[in-house]
Amino acid sequence: MKAGREYIIQGRVQGVGFRFHTYQWMKKQPITGYVWNRDDGSVGIRAFAEEQVLRKIEDWLAAGGPIGSKIVFWSATPCQYEEMADFSIRHYAS
Repeated sequence: MKAGREYIIQGRVQGVGFRFHTYQWMKKQPITGYVWNRDDGSVGIRAFAEEQVLRKIEDWLAAGGPIGSKIVFWSATPCQYEEMADFSIRHYAS
């Protein structure tokens, strides 16, 4: 069953290509959703996929995420599933 998860990633994650590299990684997975820069300097990800695929995101974040970034903290919170066509980069969450 598909589920939704919102991730908040803190550290050196803006100005280092985090959103672009996250987009590239997500496009290789059966994941829909989006990534955006948050006003507080963190990055948000809303991802929609099967639970085992969402766990792959968590493994990827725990391993450090994109090259060039430095994740110091991340959290995952369940969110309502949204039917989306693909994964994208956004300027803000909607």
